[in-house]
Formats: sequence, structure tokens, C-alpha cells
Amino acid sequence: MMAPARPSQRRSHGPLTLAAASTVLALGLTGCSLDLSHLAPGGLGSSPSPTPVAAGPVAKDAMATLAEAPAVAVQGQTADSGGQPRETTLTVADSGAASGTVDVEGSEVKVIEIDQQLYVSGDDAFWLGQSAFNPDSDSYADNWVRVKPDVLGIDPQAVLAPAQLAEIITGMIPEKGKAVEEKLDGKAVYRIDLGKKNKIWVTKEKPHTLLRMEIEELAPVEGGDLTTRTQMNVSTPAAADIEKMYDDIASTVKDDLGSSRDSRIEVTWDGQLDMKCQTGGKCSVTGKVKDNGVAADGEDKIQVRMDAKFTNSSLGDKKCDDSGTLEVGGTTSLSCSVDYALAASTNPQSYQINGEGLLSTRGVSGKGKDALAKKVKEQRKTTLEKAGGAPASPSEGN
Repeated sequence: MMAPARPSQRRSHGPLTLAAASTVLALGLTGCSLDLSHLAPGGLGSSPSPTPVAAGPVAKDAMATLAEAPAVAVQGQTADSGGQPRETTLTVADSGAASGTVDVEGSEVKVIEIDQQLYVSGDDAFWLGQSAFNPDSDSYADNWVRVKPDVLGIDPQAVLAPAQLAEIITGMIPEKGKAVEEKLDGKAVYRIDLGKKNKIWVTKEKPHTLLRMEIEELAPVEGGDLTTRTQMNVSTPAAADIEKMYDDIASTVKDDLGSSRDSRIEVTWDGQLDMKCQTGGKCSVTGKVKDNGVAADGEDKIQVRMDAKFTNSSLGDKKCDDSGTLEVGGTTSLSCSVDYALAASTNPQSYQINGEGLLSTRGVSGKGKDALAKKVKEQRKTTLEKAGGAPASPSEGN
């Protein structure tokens, strides 16, 4: 008789029960103001230009330049609503592909995004600060993990890709207003007030170029629940830097995403696992996985995997596994089998076969990883052509 699956069990023994993760401590965050003054060595002067100019044409010209950029490099601080400021350094291409780091409570978290899939790689300290609970959450610190943007407080492809960022800021440009001359890093620039504490700084020279932004609520034009406070310096990376970004992403997809995990949905077994062994040594295990109900919204799908192990001291160990796709609010069945292939005998012998199983998630399936690798290659070529760099193919296998 099998014991019911219990969330407190990570690995099941005996006739195969649930393996689940240990409880993860969720740490509270307190809000505080953002300060980027140290990022501008020359400081911001307060002396107005003797001849201010109309803000609209200057700002729109800067946004037109930004919208056509192959990529942007941003460095500064970000924070979601009520959260602490996080030092953020990202390169984001016109395709939405992104790579960089975000410092969360002293933990430097690596970030990549490709084809609207956001992955992070952080240490134990980072994950202890997250409300993440899955059967495999104790392995998050050892793998790349697919996450929802609110884990970082920002979705790079949605708000920092050049065209998207330009569209967001364009919607804030006032009908009336002045571009006021100030000093930024010792150089004369225009500051433009966008209202609601939002400001941008752009070059005085034409074509005007965005240099810095302070936005209270940076959110996609189409809307969404996640808004981000930003104080960031903005620049256009060189073609070589863009190429390196894509090559780093390609390498991560190839070498690391096969073992990536997924924290977007909390999963658990739905009831007991069923293990059966037949005469002759064929054994199978079947289980149903369900959404734990914590993230019962959206249209996310995640890959779930069952790894089973059968053991007998005389016959040895045999393993099998199965994978499937779980949708928010749904269930999916996983099943696999092994065969000890025992020879028929007139004097049959009974064996006690024990089993254990482990439920885990995967950030991407095998086919999905191949599709991502292809997408990286295509986007790399298009972006580098716009950047004026040589769109040479990345090294074999990247």
C-alpha cells in the first residue's frame, strides 16, 4: 500500500511517493529612493541655458534615434513598486534579446532573455529571498531558472529594447515645455522634464541621443502589472559588444539551458504515485502532476519531469523518466517503466523491488532549446547588420 504524497517529502521511498522541495524563506523588502549621482562623475549642474529650446522636437528626435538603434546598454538602478533599488547593468538588442546582471540584496544575478523567455542564475542567498517553492527549488542555485519578470522587477525585452523604450518615452513627451541646458558628466546636455518626476537627458548635438533617464513607472505601452522605477545611463554599444552578447547567450542556450529549471508555476503530485510490477520483472510508475494553485493566472506552460529509480539488492538498479507539459490550472500525467527481464522458471522466486521518484521542472524542452538556438542565430545576424558589424556565424555549436 502506498502512502499519500506529502509536500514535505523531497524524495519518496518504498513504493514511490512524492519528492518535494524544502520550504524557502521569503524575505520582506522595504522601499527606498534611488540615487544615481555617483554614476555621473561630472554631476548635474543647475544653471539653465540662456536660450532654452522647445522640448518636443528635441525629445522626439532623440526617440527617433533610439528607436533605430541596434541595441542599448543601460547601467544604473531599478526597483519595482515598494522594492529596494537594484544595481542593474544590461545590454538589450532591438530583438529583445538581453544579457547582463542585476544586484539583488548583495547577490549578483546573471540575466539572459531570448524570444520573451527570461532566465536568471543566482546563488543560494538570492533564492532564499524569493517566494519560490517547487520540488526542485533546492537546485535553483546550481542552474539557470526561467522566471517571471517580477522576480527581477523589470522585463528587459518589454521596456528596454530600443523601439519599446522609445515608444514608452515618446508617450510622455509634453506638448509644451523647454529643453534646459545642464551639465552631465562635465558636458553640456539638454534636460527635458516629462512630468510626474520623469526626466530625460539628451545630447545638444543633432541627431539628439538619449543619455540618461529617470522614470518613476516604466511600463510597456500595452500595459501590464509590472512597473519599474529607473535611474539609468543609456548608451549605444559597439558592434563588437553586441556580438559578444549574442555569442554569450548562444553559449548559455547550448551548454546550460538543457538543465535549466522553471519557477513560474508551483507544481506538486495530484494524489499518489502508482507503481506496479509484473511477473517477469516489468515495473512501471505513473503519476499525475498539477498546478499547486499559487500561480493560477496567465497562460504559462512549463515542462515537468519525473525521474524514477527501481532497486533490488540482487537484481540491481534500473531507472526511467518521463516529461510532459503542464499548463496553469491544469494537470498532466507522467509514466515510465523498466524491465528486469527475469527468465521464466518452474520454481519462480519473489523479489522485493523498491522505488523512489523525483518530480522536477525544466526551463525548456529539447526541441525548445533547439528552437531558441536557431532564434539566437537569426536575431544575431539581423542586429549586427543594423549595427554595421560583420554578421559572421558564431563558432560551431553556439
